[in-house]
Amino acid sequence: MIRRVFVVLLALFVVTRANAKSKRDVYPMSCDVLWSAVKETLQNPRDYGVLWVNDLNQSASFVVVGNLVRYTDKIALLGQDGGCKMKLTMLQVGPDNSDMRGFRNRLKRSLAKQLEAAKQLAAARQLETKPASASESKPTPFMGQQ
Repeated sequence: MIRRVFVVLLALFVVTRANAKSKRDVYPMSCDVLWSAVKETLQNPRDYGVLWVNDLNQSASFVVVGNLVRYTDKIALLGQDGGCKMKLTMLQVGPDNSDMRGFRNRLKRSLAKQLEAAKQLAAARQLETKPASASESKPTPFMGQQ
């Protein structure tokens, strides 16, 4: 009896974990913006060795530098409902997924850097198109007028 209950609970746990979907893999931006952040993340030779990059399909294959066993990892971006879905496949032996967590953290930093640069560019453009203030457009008085 206890054995059956244990098997059923274990099966429910496995099914629940298999059906769980990660919401952090869908980003609320265009795939082009996310792809440029992915390429910037993969360009660090201390962390990743890039095997191939396909800009047309927005996919890449790479290895994590420093691992004892060389696994080929892949990333692909797919447009989805006004956002971009990232499909990241990283092979790692053991329960720790530090390579995947490290990639996501590096991607998040790269994305934040790009968004900050875009904000600064937009602010600079806004300052260029801003009309002159009232004090600057005030006509100069003629001699005798003050």
